[in-house]
Amino acid sequence: MPAMRNRSSYTEIEGKALWYLQRYATSSENLRSYLKRKVKDTHLNVGSDEIINTIISSLEDQKILDDKVFSESKIRNFLNRGWSLKKIQFRLRELKVKNNIVEECIAEAKEVNKNFDLVAAAKLARKKSIGPFRKKELNDKTKNKELGILSRAGFSYNIVKQVLFESDIEELEELYD
Repeated sequence: MPAMRNRSSYTEIEGKALWYLQRYATSSENLRSYLKRKVKDTHLNVGSDEIINTIISSLEDQKILDDKVFSESKIRNFLNRGWSLKKIQFRLRELKVKNNIVEECIAEAKEVNKNFDLVAAAKLARKKSIGPFRKKELNDKTKNKELGILSRAGFSYNIVKQVLFESDIEELEELYD
């Protein structure tokens, strides 16, 4: 009888995992946390750690769950949003991607695009209509606001200065086209 109960639990937990994966891209650790939350305080909690580990291993073997592909996808997405490498790195760790995978993917992104942060800052400047893309005149209030936007996004002062004050629209658009 315990084997039948285990089989039933496995199927229910696997269903929860597949439901989650259909809706959200995630890392294996994030999925593990989700499943543990879902089975906590339910009849599925008995022996659930072993079942969850088996399900995650199975999904990884089938390439349904791949932290490297997930990280690469997130990095491209965040670059298009205008996020700095520091902010992306922090976010990936927050999404429970293993440090070695984060470091590897960040290194690959830097290799592909030497000016990663500059390109991201230029995209953010265009998106927020700041720097050379601004529509109103530059004054102290506007300058401080723009400095804050790029600084909070995680860019260094040199990149902020270059995007806001030293580059024109053509130079920045050339970076990300």
